[in-house]
Amino acid sequence: MSKKLLPFLIGVVVLGLVLNFFLNSYIQSILISFMINAIMALSLNVITGLADQFSLGHAGLMAVGAYTSAILSKELFADQWFLIPVTVLCAGFVTAFVGYLISLPSFKLKGDYLAIVTLGMSEIVRVLILNWNHVGGPRGYNGIIKFPDFLYSYAFSVILLSLVFMVCYRLKYSWFGRNLWALNEDDIAAEVMGLDLTKSKRQAFIISSFIAGLGGGVYSHHLGYISPGSFTFLVSTQILIMAVLGGLGSMSGSVIAAFIMTILPEVLRSLPTDSIGDIRMIVFPVILILMMILRPRGLLGRSELIDFFKEKKWIKS
Repeated sequence: MSKKLLPFLIGVVVLGLVLNFFLNSYIQSILISFMINAIMALSLNVITGLADQFSLGHAGLMAVGAYTSAILSKELFADQWFLIPVTVLCAGFVTAFVGYLISLPSFKLKGDYLAIVTLGMSEIVRVLILNWNHVGGPRGYNGIIKFPDFLYSYAFSVILLSLVFMVCYRLKYSWFGRNLWALNEDDIAAEVMGLDLTKSKRQAFIISSFIAGLGGGVYSHHLGYISPGSFTFLVSTQILIMAVLGGLGSMSGSVIAAFIMTILPEVLRSLPTDSIGDIRMIVFPVILILMMILRPRGLLGRSELIDFFKEKKWIKS
């Protein structure tokens, strides 16, 4: 494992130095946004892709993580930039606890009812923040300590994304992941075989919430400003699109889809605006519709990218 990890770390360092010197701040910001989106897509894929539980509340979980990390940094740690990893980790644990509280009543439901409950949770979180004057209410929470430079934010985001991906990938092929696959395929048969459905779903949601909290924490320190408008239903929808586009159950697919969903709007930004409005807002849905027609299971389905390389015999099994 260490022999494989060392070349990866060296490659990450070299790439970071190259990006720092040869890319402008706009592209650097997009790169960090991609990694945040990938973390959020992976978090949703745990509960929706593996456990087959339709959730529309990830924007609310992201908001909990973002505000938790921002408040801790600003009011407890006196804006010390080297403590950002600590606040982000704390944000993950707080969001996991919130996810646990939400899961107590939620996973007595399933299907569309669960989606409605998680959507309602997300809106409750947003409205609470909207009316919380201590964090600025509708004005937003500003003055959040940002990453001191690109290299710091890049290194931290890459390491965090790599750890999250590794955990999700290992989770997928673990005994717990197999339990989730079982209830994904046929929850009645899984229950007959002795699987505690409610407990498994709750555990998956807590893990998903923890990862979403990490993503929210990085988001707050990346921008330095957050507001209730940053965590609307549209954000939950975008995260869901990433998970579905990459393939429900495919962790590497979520990362690829996050890259596409981050880069594509910027590429389409150059398209003109005419009397019918912003043309890119038409092109973008058309691309997604075509994708759903041609690849209804997403880019990779349930498979991982490494499976494709093994089939092509580009790497050894």
